[in-house]
This record gives sequence, structure tokens and C-alpha cells, in this order.
Amino acid sequence: MRLRHAAAVAALPLPLLCVWLAPPASAATTHTVNVTGQMTIRNAGGVFTSGSTQTFAFDRLVRVTHDHPVQTLTVSNCVGNESVGELSVQVQLRTDEMVVESPTLRLFEGSSCLTRDLDGTSEGIQQGMRPGGSLTGARLSVSNSEPLSADSASVTFNLKHTTGPGLGVGRPAEVSGVVATRPDAADPSRVQVVWENVPTDETSFQIRNSTLNTTVSVGANSTSFTFTGQPAEKQCYQVRAVNAQGASDWTPVSSTGECV
Repeated sequence: MRLRHAAAVAALPLPLLCVWLAPPASAATTHTVNVTGQMTIRNAGGVFTSGSTQTFAFDRLVRVTHDHPVQTLTVSNCVGNESVGELSVQVQLRTDEMVVESPTLRLFEGSSCLTRDLDGTSEGIQQGMRPGGSLTGARLSVSNSEPLSADSASVTFNLKHTTGPGLGVGRPAEVSGVVATRPDAADPSRVQVVWENVPTDETSFQIRNSTLNTTVSVGANSTSFTFTGQPAEKQCYQVRAVNAQGASDWTPVSSTGECV
């Protein structure tokens, strides 16, 4: 009878981060995390079979944008047609352009490489990287500690965070809580757009009627703007913050709040 338990051994250099994820926005800038390293898997064999140990090198990329801020990279290898080591690195993009990585190493053993019989899990602590940042020497290991077939997996890996061209590091955080209403029943052409002033370093805000593709600007610390002469048909609105480093991403559009 196989004993199943989780063995977590994680030695990563940065402290635990509290992750706050913003709603998806319409940015096209791509953030890339390059994950390189080595995975070693030991298949201990059994009474009638001999064991073996193999080490696999890997070099993989995972990409995130504010449209798709959460992605997971997976590296999987099998030894002895029985023991599978699987590294998963979840990458989350925050509004301040930092990416946060959450690594997990799992060990599976069964009758073939396709068997998903989980024998153990090792979870690393979350770590964050600014654009251009890197993390080196992260390590996870896990074993099943079975008396007759003590299989194990370990991985050592490095991470590097880069971005595509055009990103203004230091640009404001994204605005949130955008709501558009027609507050005056006697004049439905007036549309008021309000938002939460999330950024702290903006010099202005831009408000866009994305239906008509028209944009206006207001000063820093503003939280509302009223359009006049708007069509009676449904119109949708977006807001972004601006400073000397560039503009934040436009807020997303949904029919529940931003369209009226």
C-alpha cells in the first residue's frame, strides 16, 4: 500500500508577498518570465525491478499581459515509466508591473507515465520581480518515503522578468470602479463617469467614449467627469491615469457598469 503525503522543502530568497490582482485591462505589453533549471527524478524501482535516476534541463517561457494577467508554466518529466516530476510556476501580473511567481513541485507514481497518482507536493513561497529583475537558486524537493519504493523529485531553477518594448516603468497604476450613468432624466444626453482614484502619482486622467472613440482629459485627483451631447444609444466609457512616464492601461468595458 503506497503512503501518500506532502513533503515541502522550499528555500527561496524573498519573503512572502501578499498578491493583489487588478481586473483585466486592455494593455498589449507582454511581460515574459524565463524559467531555466534542472529537475532530478529518482525512481527507486521495486522488489523485481532496479531503480534509476535522471536529471533533465529545461528552458521555458511564460508570458502575461494585463488582458491575461495569470498564466501557468508546467515542466514535466518521467523516469522508469513510473515516476513523474512536475513543476508548475503560476505567474501573476500586478498593476505596478511586478510579476509574482508561485512555484509547486508534484511527484506522481503509477503504472505508467500517464498515471496521475499524486504521491507528494512541495509548494514554494510567492516571490515578486520588477521588470528586469531575476531570482536565482530557487529549490523545491518532494518524496514519497515508501519503504520499498522511495521515489523523489527535486528541482533547482532561476527566473528572469523582461518586458516588450514601449513599457513605461513608473507609469500610474490602473484606475478601477468605473461607473457610467445618465443622472438627469430630463437630459439623457448627459453622461456622468465616476471612478476610484487608485493611482497616487498621476498628473491627469483621460476619459474615453470607446463607442465613439473620443477622449477628454481632466486634472489629477479627479474622480468624475460629465459628458454632454451623448447619443441616446448605449455608449461605453473607459478611464486611464497619466503621468510623465506614460499612461496606465485603459479600464475594461463591461455592460454592467461602464456602458449606459
